[in-house]
Amino acid sequence: MKAAVKPGPLTMAGAGRRAPTRRQVLALGGAALGGCALPSARPDRPLQGPLEALIQPLVQAGLFSGAVVLVCAGQVLAAGGWGLAVRGPDLAFTPRTPCDAASLAKNFTAAGILQLIHAGQLQWQQPVQALVPAYPHAGVTVHHLLSHSSGLAPDYTQFDRHFRPGERRTTQALLQLAGGDQPVPLFTPGSRFLYSDLALDAAALVIERVSGQPFADFVRQRFWQAHGLADAFARPAFFADWPGPRTRGYRLREGCWTLDDAYDGEAFVGASNLIFSALDLARWGDAWAHARVLPAAADRAGSAFPVLGGESSPFNLLGWQGTADGLQGGNTGEYNGFHARVHWQRPRREALAFVSNSGLPAPAAQWLQQALIDLLAGRPVPPGPDLPPAPAAPQACRGHAAAARAGQRRSLTAA
Repeated sequence: MKAAVKPGPLTMAGAGRRAPTRRQVLALGGAALGGCALPSARPDRPLQGPLEALIQPLVQAGLFSGAVVLVCAGQVLAAGGWGLAVRGPDLAFTPRTPCDAASLAKNFTAAGILQLIHAGQLQWQQPVQALVPAYPHAGVTVHHLLSHSSGLAPDYTQFDRHFRPGERRTTQALLQLAGGDQPVPLFTPGSRFLYSDLALDAAALVIERVSGQPFADFVRQRFWQAHGLADAFARPAFFADWPGPRTRGYRLREGCWTLDDAYDGEAFVGASNLIFSALDLARWGDAWAHARVLPAAADRAGSAFPVLGGESSPFNLLGWQGTADGLQGGNTGEYNGFHARVHWQRPRREALAFVSNSGLPAPAAQWLQQALIDLLAGRPVPPGPDLPPAPAAPQACRGHAAAARAGQRRSLTAA
Protein backbone atom coordinates (compact mmCIF):
# COMPACT_ATOMS: atom_id res chain seq x y z
CA MET A 1 0.00 0.00 0.00
CA LYS A 2 1.51 3.28 -1.11
CA ALA A 3 0.53 6.93 -1.05
CA ALA A 4 2.51 9.61 -2.81
CA VAL A 5 2.95 13.36 -2.83
CA LYS A 6 3.39 14.65 -6.38
CA PRO A 7 6.73 16.28 -7.15
CA GLY A 8 6.56 20.05 -6.87
CA PRO A 9 7.39 23.00 -4.64
CA LEU A 10 8.13 22.18 -1.03
CA THR A 11 5.53 24.71 0.09
CA MET A 12 2.70 22.80 -1.58
CA ALA A 13 -0.23 21.34 0.33
CA GLY A 14 0.36 17.63 0.62
CA ALA A 15 -1.88 14.58 0.58
CA GLY A 16 -4.79 14.09 2.89
CA ARG A 17 14.47 3.85 21.23
CA ARG A 18 16.03 0.83 20.62
CA ALA A 19 18.79 -1.79 21.38
CA PRO A 20 16.78 -3.91 20.93
CA THR A 21 13.90 -2.27 22.81
CA ARG A 22 15.71 0.86 23.89
CA ARG A 23 15.69 4.20 22.13
CA GLN A 24 18.99 5.26 20.68
CA VAL A 25 20.35 7.81 18.31
CA LEU A 26 22.38 5.97 15.70
CA ALA A 27 25.76 7.45 14.95
CA LEU A 28 25.36 7.45 11.18
CA GLY A 29 27.44 10.54 10.59
CA GLY A 30 30.19 8.45 9.02
CA ALA A 31 28.11 7.83 5.91
CA ALA A 32 29.09 9.81 2.85
CA LEU A 33 26.95 12.92 2.51
CA GLY A 34 26.13 13.84 -1.07
CA GLY A 35 23.82 16.30 -2.77
CA CYS A 36 21.84 17.07 -5.89
CA ALA A 37 24.28 17.32 -8.73
CA LEU A 38 22.47 20.14 -10.61
CA PRO A 39 19.65 21.43 -8.38
CA SER A 40 18.72 24.49 -10.41
CA ALA A 41 18.96 22.74 -13.77
CA ARG A 42 17.07 19.58 -12.84
CA PRO A 43 14.33 20.40 -10.32
CA ASP A 44 11.97 17.98 -12.08
CA ARG A 45 14.26 14.94 -11.99
CA PRO A 46 12.08 11.83 -12.33
CA LEU A 47 12.94 10.17 -9.00
CA GLN A 48 9.51 8.83 -8.08
CA GLY A 49 9.95 5.51 -9.88
CA PRO A 50 13.48 4.89 -8.58
CA LEU A 51 12.36 5.74 -5.05
CA GLU A 52 9.53 3.23 -5.22
CA ALA A 53 11.86 0.56 -6.60
CA LEU A 54 14.27 1.21 -3.74
CA ILE A 55 11.64 1.06 -0.97
CA GLN A 56 9.48 -1.81 -2.21
CA PRO A 57 11.85 -4.67 -1.27
CA LEU A 58 11.96 -3.39 2.33
CA VAL A 59 8.17 -3.23 2.38
CA GLN A 60 7.82 -6.76 1.00
CA ALA A 61 10.26 -8.07 3.62
CA GLY A 62 8.16 -6.56 6.42
CA LEU A 63 10.93 -4.12 7.39
CA PHE A 64 9.48 -0.79 6.30
CA SER A 65 6.21 0.99 6.67
CA GLY A 66 6.47 4.76 6.66
CA ALA A 67 7.11 7.68 4.36
CA VAL A 68 10.00 9.28 2.45
CA VAL A 69 10.42 12.78 0.97
CA LEU A 70 13.34 13.88 -1.26
CA VAL A 71 13.93 17.60 -1.82
CA CYS A 72 16.37 19.61 -3.89
CA ALA A 73 16.48 23.41 -4.27
CA GLY A 74 13.10 23.74 -2.58
CA GLN A 75 11.40 21.22 -4.87
CA VAL A 76 9.91 17.88 -3.83
CA LEU A 77 11.47 15.50 -6.33
CA ALA A 78 9.87 12.33 -4.97
CA ALA A 79 7.72 11.37 -2.00
CA GLY A 80 5.56 8.50 -0.91
CA GLY A 81 4.04 6.52 1.90
CA TRP A 82 4.08 2.73 2.25
CA GLY A 83 2.28 0.40 4.60
CA LEU A 84 0.12 1.25 7.57
CA ALA A 85 0.36 3.88 10.29
CA VAL A 86 -2.30 2.00 12.29
CA ARG A 87 -3.34 -1.65 12.01
CA GLY A 88 -6.89 -2.57 12.80
CA PRO A 89 -8.69 -0.44 11.71
CA ASP A 90 -6.12 0.18 9.02
CA LEU A 91 -4.80 3.67 8.32
CA ALA A 92 -2.42 4.09 5.40
CA PHE A 93 0.92 5.89 5.79
CA THR A 94 1.36 9.05 3.68
CA PRO A 95 4.01 11.78 3.59
CA ARG A 96 1.61 13.83 5.75
CA THR A 97 1.19 11.19 8.47
CA PRO A 98 2.42 12.47 11.87
CA CYS A 99 4.85 10.06 13.49
CA ASP A 100 7.05 9.95 16.59
CA ALA A 101 10.44 11.34 15.55
CA ALA A 102 12.22 10.56 18.83
CA SER A 103 15.55 12.42 19.13
CA LEU A 104 14.93 14.71 16.16
CA ALA A 105 13.24 16.92 18.75
CA LYS A 106 16.71 17.76 20.07
CA ASN A 107 17.57 19.81 16.98
CA PHE A 108 14.60 22.11 17.65
CA THR A 109 15.52 22.49 21.31
CA ALA A 110 19.13 23.29 20.47
CA ALA A 111 18.12 25.77 17.76
CA GLY A 112 15.87 27.50 20.29
CA ILE A 113 18.76 27.86 22.74
CA LEU A 114 20.97 29.32 19.97
CA GLN A 115 18.27 31.83 19.05
CA LEU A 116 18.00 33.04 22.65
CA ILE A 117 21.78 33.29 23.01
CA HIS A 118 22.05 35.26 19.77
CA ALA A 119 19.30 37.62 20.97
CA GLY A 120 21.23 38.28 24.19
CA GLN A 121 18.56 36.70 26.38
CA LEU A 122 20.74 33.77 27.45
CA GLN A 123 24.43 32.98 27.86
CA TRP A 124 26.35 29.75 27.31
CA GLN A 125 27.89 29.82 30.78
CA GLN A 126 24.66 30.62 32.63
CA PRO A 127 24.07 28.15 35.50
CA VAL A 128 21.09 25.93 34.77
CA GLN A 129 19.96 25.94 38.42
CA ALA A 130 19.45 29.72 38.26
CA LEU A 131 16.92 29.16 35.47
CA VAL A 132 15.47 25.76 36.41
CA PRO A 133 15.37 25.39 40.22
CA ALA A 134 14.47 21.69 39.90
CA TYR A 135 17.79 20.98 38.19
CA PRO A 136 19.71 18.80 40.67
CA HIS A 137 23.36 19.81 40.20
CA ALA A 138 25.13 23.12 40.81
CA GLY A 139 27.88 24.14 38.39
CA VAL A 140 26.14 22.83 35.26
CA THR A 141 25.77 25.42 32.49
CA VAL A 142 23.62 25.77 29.40
CA HIS A 143 26.64 24.76 27.31
CA HIS A 144 26.95 21.52 29.29
CA LEU A 145 23.34 20.62 28.47
CA LEU A 146 23.73 21.05 24.71
CA SER A 147 27.15 19.41 24.58
CA HIS A 148 25.94 16.30 26.48
CA SER A 149 28.62 16.88 29.11
CA SER A 150 26.45 17.65 32.15
CA GLY A 151 26.99 14.32 33.95
CA LEU A 152 23.21 13.87 34.22
CA ALA A 153 21.50 10.47 34.01
CA PRO A 154 21.72 9.15 30.44
CA ASP A 155 18.24 7.62 30.30
CA TYR A 156 14.88 7.32 32.05
CA THR A 157 14.75 3.65 33.04
CA GLN A 158 16.11 4.19 36.54
CA PHE A 159 13.07 6.28 37.44
CA ASP A 160 10.37 3.70 36.65
CA ARG A 161 10.13 2.46 40.21
CA HIS A 162 9.02 5.90 41.41
CA PHE A 163 5.89 6.13 39.26
CA ARG A 164 2.53 4.40 39.59
CA PRO A 165 0.87 2.99 36.45
CA GLY A 166 -0.93 5.80 34.65
CA GLU A 167 0.93 8.56 36.50
CA ARG A 168 2.00 11.62 34.52
CA ARG A 169 5.78 11.95 34.16
CA THR A 170 7.07 15.53 33.90
CA THR A 171 10.59 16.84 33.36
CA GLN A 172 10.52 18.53 36.78
CA ALA A 173 9.64 15.23 38.46
CA LEU A 174 12.40 13.40 36.58
CA LEU A 175 14.97 16.03 37.54
CA GLN A 176 14.01 15.80 41.20
CA LEU A 177 14.33 12.02 41.08
CA ALA A 178 17.68 12.32 39.31
CA GLY A 179 18.91 14.47 42.19
CA GLY A 180 17.78 11.90 44.72
CA ASP A 181 19.40 8.99 42.89
CA GLN A 182 22.49 10.96 41.88
CA PRO A 183 23.28 13.86 44.28
CA VAL A 184 26.34 14.87 42.24
CA PRO A 185 27.08 14.62 38.50
CA LEU A 186 28.49 11.34 37.20
CA PHE A 187 31.66 13.25 36.28
CA THR A 188 32.97 16.82 36.31
CA PRO A 189 30.68 18.75 33.94
CA GLY A 190 32.41 19.52 30.67
CA SER A 191 35.03 16.80 31.06
CA ARG A 192 33.50 14.09 28.86
CA PHE A 193 30.62 13.20 26.54
CA LEU A 194 27.64 11.21 27.84
CA TYR A 195 24.51 11.42 25.72
CA SER A 196 21.60 12.44 27.94
CA ASP A 197 17.95 12.82 27.04
CA LEU A 198 17.13 14.42 30.35
CA ALA A 199 19.69 17.18 29.72
CA LEU A 200 17.80 18.25 26.59
CA ASP A 201 14.49 18.06 28.45
CA ALA A 202 16.06 20.44 30.96
CA ALA A 203 17.14 22.69 28.06
CA ALA A 204 13.47 22.92 27.03
CA LEU A 205 12.69 24.20 30.55
CA VAL A 206 15.45 26.80 30.10
CA ILE A 207 13.70 27.96 26.93
CA GLU A 208 10.40 28.23 28.78
CA ARG A 209 11.93 30.27 31.59
CA VAL A 210 13.80 32.69 29.32
CA SER A 211 11.13 33.11 26.63
CA GLY A 212 8.11 33.12 28.93
CA GLN A 213 6.37 30.69 26.58
CA PRO A 214 5.46 27.02 26.85
CA PHE A 215 8.03 25.04 24.89
CA ALA A 216 5.46 23.81 22.36
CA ASP A 217 4.34 27.39 21.62
CA PHE A 218 7.96 28.54 21.28
CA VAL A 219 8.97 25.94 18.68
CA ARG A 220 5.64 26.31 16.86
CA GLN A 221 6.07 30.06 16.41
CA ARG A 222 9.83 30.15 15.85
CA PHE A 223 10.26 27.08 13.64
CA TRP A 224 7.12 25.23 12.58
CA GLN A 225 5.13 28.21 11.33
CA ALA A 226 8.23 29.90 9.95
CA HIS A 227 9.18 26.90 7.81
CA GLY A 228 5.84 25.32 6.95
CA LEU A 229 5.83 22.30 9.27
CA ALA A 230 2.06 22.00 9.04
CA ASP A 231 1.61 18.58 10.67
CA ALA A 232 3.91 19.05 13.68
CA PHE A 233 2.80 19.06 17.32
CA ALA A 234 4.07 18.26 20.79
CA ARG A 235 2.50 15.04 21.99
CA PRO A 236 0.04 15.18 24.87
CA ALA A 237 1.00 13.21 27.95
CA PHE A 238 -1.87 10.75 27.53
CA PHE A 239 -2.96 8.91 24.40
CA ALA A 240 -6.59 9.69 25.19
CA ASP A 241 -5.86 13.36 24.43
CA TRP A 242 -4.14 12.72 21.08
CA PRO A 243 -5.31 15.09 18.29
CA GLY A 244 -6.59 12.63 15.70
CA PRO A 245 -5.40 9.12 14.85
CA ARG A 246 -2.11 8.18 16.52
CA THR A 247 0.57 6.37 14.51
CA ARG A 248 1.56 3.21 16.41
CA GLY A 249 4.96 1.59 16.57
CA TYR A 250 5.15 -2.05 15.42
CA ARG A 251 7.63 -4.82 14.83
CA LEU A 252 7.25 -8.00 12.77
CA ARG A 253 7.89 -11.01 15.04
CA GLU A 254 7.43 -14.58 13.87
CA GLY A 255 5.32 -13.39 10.96
CA CYS A 256 3.00 -11.30 13.14
CA TRP A 257 2.84 -7.54 13.58
CA THR A 258 3.10 -6.76 17.29
CA LEU A 259 3.08 -3.43 19.06
CA ASP A 260 6.44 -1.85 19.83
CA ASP A 261 4.89 1.45 20.70
CA ALA A 262 5.30 4.69 22.60
CA TYR A 263 4.38 4.84 26.28
CA ASP A 264 1.46 6.61 27.87
CA GLY A 265 1.91 9.34 30.47
CA GLU A 266 5.02 11.02 29.05
CA ALA A 267 4.79 14.77 29.75
CA PHE A 268 8.49 15.50 29.26
CA VAL A 269 9.62 17.18 26.05
CA GLY A 270 12.78 18.67 24.57
CA ALA A 271 14.82 15.57 23.88
CA SER A 272 11.87 13.79 22.29
CA ASN A 273 8.06 13.74 22.12
CA LEU A 274 7.65 16.06 19.14
CA ILE A 275 5.58 14.57 16.34
CA PHE A 276 6.27 15.21 12.65
CA SER A 277 5.32 13.95 9.21
CA ALA A 278 8.02 13.09 6.69
CA LEU A 279 7.04 16.22 4.76
CA ASP A 280 7.53 18.30 7.92
CA LEU A 281 11.01 16.90 8.41
CA ALA A 282 11.91 17.45 4.77
CA ARG A 283 10.85 21.08 5.13
CA TRP A 284 13.00 21.34 8.26
CA GLY A 285 15.95 19.89 6.40
CA ASP A 286 15.31 22.24 3.48
CA ALA A 287 15.34 25.22 5.86
CA TRP A 288 18.79 24.15 7.10
CA ALA A 289 19.99 23.48 3.55
CA HIS A 290 19.11 27.10 2.71
CA ALA A 291 20.55 28.44 6.02
CA ARG A 292 17.18 29.97 6.93
CA VAL A 293 16.80 28.71 10.51
CA LEU A 294 19.25 30.90 12.43
CA PRO A 295 21.16 34.14 11.93
CA ALA A 296 24.57 33.45 10.41
CA ALA A 297 26.49 34.09 13.63
CA ALA A 298 24.24 31.76 15.63
CA ASP A 299 24.46 29.12 12.90
CA ARG A 300 28.27 29.24 13.01
CA ALA A 301 28.33 29.03 16.80
CA GLY A 302 25.97 26.05 16.82
CA SER A 303 27.99 24.23 14.16
CA ALA A 304 30.94 23.85 16.54
CA PHE A 305 31.76 20.33 17.74
CA PRO A 306 32.77 20.60 21.42
CA VAL A 307 36.04 19.02 22.50
CA LEU A 308 35.40 17.05 25.68
CA GLY A 309 38.13 15.16 27.47
CA GLY A 310 40.43 15.70 24.51
CA GLU A 311 37.99 14.20 22.00
CA SER A 312 35.61 15.89 19.59
CA SER A 313 31.93 15.29 20.31
CA PRO A 314 29.99 13.23 17.74
CA PHE A 315 27.32 16.00 17.70
CA ASN A 316 27.65 19.72 17.24
CA LEU A 317 25.88 22.15 19.58
CA LEU A 318 22.80 22.09 17.34
CA GLY A 319 22.55 18.32 17.70
CA TRP A 320 23.62 17.53 14.12
CA GLN A 321 26.22 15.10 12.92
CA GLY A 322 28.08 16.40 9.91
CA THR A 323 30.95 18.72 9.10
CA ALA A 324 32.51 21.45 11.23
CA ASP A 325 31.91 24.03 8.50
CA GLY A 326 28.15 23.61 8.96
CA LEU A 327 27.58 22.81 5.29
CA GLN A 328 25.92 19.45 5.85
CA GLY A 329 24.30 17.59 8.69
CA GLY A 330 21.91 14.91 9.74
CA ASN A 331 20.35 13.25 12.73
CA THR A 332 18.45 10.08 13.52
CA GLY A 333 15.75 9.38 16.05
CA GLU A 334 14.91 5.83 17.10
CA TYR A 335 12.46 4.75 19.78
CA ASN A 336 10.99 1.24 20.00
CA GLY A 337 9.31 0.64 16.61
CA PHE A 338 9.82 4.23 15.40
CA HIS A 339 12.70 5.43 13.25
CA ALA A 340 13.18 8.88 11.69
CA ARG A 341 15.98 10.55 9.76
CA VAL A 342 16.74 14.04 8.42
CA HIS A 343 19.72 14.83 6.20
CA TRP A 344 20.59 18.16 4.57
CA GLN A 345 23.41 19.57 2.46
CA ARG A 346 23.91 23.26 1.71
CA PRO A 347 26.15 23.54 -1.36
CA ARG A 348 23.60 21.66 -3.47
CA ARG A 349 20.54 22.55 -1.38
CA GLU A 350 19.58 18.95 -0.74
CA ALA A 351 17.31 17.58 1.99
CA LEU A 352 15.71 14.23 2.64
CA ALA A 353 13.61 12.77 5.39
CA PHE A 354 11.99 9.50 6.24
CA VAL A 355 9.89 8.19 9.11
CA SER A 356 9.00 4.59 9.87
CA ASN A 357 6.94 2.71 12.45
CA SER A 358 7.99 -0.86 11.65
CA GLY A 359 11.08 -1.50 13.78
CA LEU A 360 13.52 -0.80 10.95
CA PRO A 361 16.70 -2.80 11.77
CA ALA A 362 19.98 -0.87 11.97
CA PRO A 363 21.60 -2.43 8.84
CA ALA A 364 18.53 -1.66 6.73
CA ALA A 365 18.27 1.86 8.19
CA GLN A 366 21.91 2.63 7.43
CA TRP A 367 21.59 1.29 3.90
CA LEU A 368 18.36 3.23 3.31
CA GLN A 369 19.93 6.47 4.49
CA GLN A 370 22.90 6.13 2.13
CA ALA A 371 20.75 4.86 -0.74
CA LEU A 372 18.47 7.91 -0.51
CA ILE A 373 21.47 10.26 -0.40
CA ASP A 374 22.92 8.60 -3.50
CA LEU A 375 19.59 8.53 -5.32
CA LEU A 376 19.13 12.24 -4.73
CA ALA A 377 22.72 12.95 -5.84
CA GLY A 378 22.36 10.94 -9.05
CA ARG A 379 24.92 8.35 -7.96
CA PRO A 380 24.56 4.56 -8.14
CA VAL A 381 22.73 3.19 -5.13
CA PRO A 382 24.77 0.73 -3.03
CA PRO A 383 23.72 -2.93 -3.00
CA GLY A 384 20.90 -3.55 -0.58
CA PRO A 385 21.19 -5.54 2.64
CA ASP A 386 20.31 -9.21 2.84
CA LEU A 387 16.56 -9.30 3.38
CA PRO A 388 14.44 -12.00 5.02
CA PRO A 389 11.84 -13.77 2.89
CA ALA A 390 8.57 -11.94 2.47
CA PRO A 391 6.31 -12.82 5.42
CA ALA A 392 3.27 -14.93 4.69
CA ALA A 393 0.20 -12.72 5.13
CA PRO A 394 1.26 -10.97 8.34
CA GLN A 395 -2.09 -9.15 8.35
CA ALA A 396 -3.66 -12.45 9.45
CA CYS A 397 -1.90 -12.04 12.79
CA ARG A 398 -3.23 -8.61 13.67
CA GLY A 399 -4.10 -8.52 17.32
CA HIS A 400 -1.48 -11.14 18.17
CA ALA A 401 0.45 -9.97 21.25
CA ALA A 402 -1.24 -6.59 20.83
CA ALA A 403 -0.24 -5.13 24.17
CA ALA A 404 2.98 -3.14 24.47
CA ARG A 405 5.51 -4.50 26.89
CA ALA A 406 4.48 -3.27 30.30
CA GLY A 407 7.05 -1.69 32.55
CA GLN A 408 9.79 -1.35 29.93
CA ARG A 409 10.48 2.35 29.52
CA ARG A 410 12.71 4.42 27.31
CA SER A 411 16.43 4.20 27.66
CA LEU A 412 19.16 5.50 25.47
CA THR A 413 22.51 4.57 24.08
CA ALA A 414 24.67 6.47 21.64
CA ALA A 415 26.51 4.43 19.04
